[in-house]
Amino acid sequence: MTAGRPPQLGKLDIVKILARRFGYRTYLEITTGLTGGIYPAARRSGFETCRRIVYRQDVKPADDGEPVDYPVGGEDIADAIARIRADGPTFDVIMVDAHHTYACAIRDIAASFALVRDGGALVVHDCDPPDADLARPDFVEGPWCGVTYKAFLDFVRDNDDLFYVTVDTDYGCGVVFKGRRRGIREWLAHRRAGMRSAAGERALTAAWREVGDDFAAAFAMLRGNRKRLLRLMSPRRFTSVYGKPA
Repeated sequence: MTAGRPPQLGKLDIVKILARRFGYRTYLEITTGLTGGIYPAARRSGFETCRRIVYRQDVKPADDGEPVDYPVGGEDIADAIARIRADGPTFDVIMVDAHHTYACAIRDIAASFALVRDGGALVVHDCDPPDADLARPDFVEGPWCGVTYKAFLDFVRDNDDLFYVTVDTDYGCGVVFKGRRRGIREWLAHRRAGMRSAAGERALTAAWREVGDDFAAAFAMLRGNRKRLLRLMSPRRFTSVYGKPA
């Protein structure tokens, strides 16, 4: 998103809460010149390492005065990812605020998750668009969440070994933990009943997969099942569950 309602808890707040809880020290951000908007504040947050990829700079270059470690003119970030891999780092926490087409979002989510170290987390912005106008699959000027929600749910629902939640703020901030047990202890301690039954989760995932590439049907299903599909947590609950230092 590039404009709109002020969040109760922003995407950087979520990154910082996770960093305090799990001792995260290294941060990567993948955005465009029209998305993100938090990198200067992230660099002031105390991370030992901060890096970013900014793509579509031919449309609007990043102009916040901070360095762009991996600038990309168009939409192809393969060379930037290869450079990161060649340098050898993985990151504790990565924030993705993609160009919100399906192709870019699913690629950014998958590529960034591969760069998260075991025990780290991925934060994905715009996972819960509130109306169909914001969830159009093709780029529009102004506020736009696109279909990042579809890419996010396809990714997490196709990976049974992942644990994720979505914070119900700032147009939906998905949090995907790497490492099967990471993040679950805190969640279960807060919700003693635990997650829904395995059978219920499988049925929901099967129904989601049946939607396929029909974005209108996907958005309708999201709005009808958002709490279950996204595993929504209120900002207050997220802060209560994950806001305690290790």
